[in-house]
Amino acid sequence: MTIALSPMLEFFHGLAFFALGLFILFAIPRIGRPNITRPLCLLALFAFGETLIAWDPVLSAVFGFPLGPFRPPSLRWLRAALLGVSYGALLTVSISAIPGRRLRPPLPLAVLAFYLVGLTTATAWFGAEPAALWAEIVARVGLALPAGILALWTSQRPLLSGVPPIFWAADRPLRRVGVAFAAFGLLAGAIHPTLSLGGDLPPAFLLPVLSALLTLCGVAVLSGLFQVLNTIQTRIEEWLEEVRQAQALAADRERISRELHDGIIQSIYAAGLMLEGVRATIPEDPAAAQAQLGRVLHSLNQTIRDIRRYIFNLQGGFPQADLVSGLEELLRDFRINTLLETRFTVSGEERERLSAEQRQHILQIAREALANVARHAHARRVDVRLVYNTRTLQLRIADDGVGLAMTPAATGQGMRNIRERARLLDGTLDIDSAPGQGVTITLTVPLKGEA
Repeated sequence: MTIALSPMLEFFHGLAFFALGLFILFAIPRIGRPNITRPLCLLALFAFGETLIAWDPVLSAVFGFPLGPFRPPSLRWLRAALLGVSYGALLTVSISAIPGRRLRPPLPLAVLAFYLVGLTTATAWFGAEPAALWAEIVARVGLALPAGILALWTSQRPLLSGVPPIFWAADRPLRRVGVAFAAFGLLAGAIHPTLSLGGDLPPAFLLPVLSALLTLCGVAVLSGLFQVLNTIQTRIEEWLEEVRQAQALAADRERISRELHDGIIQSIYAAGLMLEGVRATIPEDPAAAQAQLGRVLHSLNQTIRDIRRYIFNLQGGFPQADLVSGLEELLRDFRINTLLETRFTVSGEERERLSAEQRQHILQIAREALANVARHAHARRVDVRLVYNTRTLQLRIADDGVGLAMTPAATGQGMRNIRERARLLDGTLDIDSAPGQGVTITLTVPLKGEA
């Protein structure tokens, strides 16, 4: 027995679930998690199955297939089988939504196989029309109604207790989806079979109302799922923005720490070394001590200017000069502060002008390397060589001290800063050292055009 509904209501009934199926198909690639996409695929199967069931009279009229007892047995069997597949998928999704349960394919597949075998057997024994009618009732009462009951039960329980807190805002629309599925299960699984078997009220009055209510259920599910996905996406975007801000803040802190350590702290340390020399020189040569004290004051004033420039411009303590001038100034101060023998050589010509940031990093690497020599190396001589090649720039700083393994600088903050600055330059850093044979630090920086 096939019940004809109002064509307009049937069309909107199917359209609502067709839109639901399309929405789920477009949402699946954006989610990507298998434990969520598998139930959604079954939900899309249910939505498209309900679409075909609702559009069955319309499609039959379009393609010229008769309805009622004159319908071919193959079409009756196909409709009943489609109903079993659709509502079986809905029941499987409802079972998988129970907290602590996972989607296990063998059970729903076994139920579906049993349903199809029973439908085929009943068709062979009793004929297509009664077998299809009772199979439809079994599918609605045995599959759709339990699915609605389970959806109602799970909607009253904490649905998102095991997920991160950023997704908890989706709990309310998800509950509405569960209530809409519960209403669909009651209407399609209990009310519809009652009307199919006949009742006290005339079906001609109730069936259009039933079709309209099922359409509203589909719209409610579509609206709820859209709100769930939109809420989750909004929370993810907010969380990603917080992560980006936290990473930017951490990067700024690291950069400030690196700049202070390599620039200002080194300048203050150098001033301290000079003051120690002044104290030792005062009894023997007050005039030399006074001259040295003047250089200390000049160094401290320069440090104060560097601090001010760093605070207001958020840049390091080197002027925007060329690299050679900056290295010469560094070595001049180093020679005055430590009284070590230094040699600086430049090979090649600068073909590609370095940016201010590149010069800053290279000068800070040189400053930190020289500071390590002054503090730990116990060296007598330092050689600095700057080589301009066609596509690379190479800075080599070598001393004749005790070697890196014999000093605490090997694992200090300074060496970490040197490696980090080399990484920011996209360059390579090579450290060659042996006990008693000094340290050679070689920085190679690619210039423009270097792959």
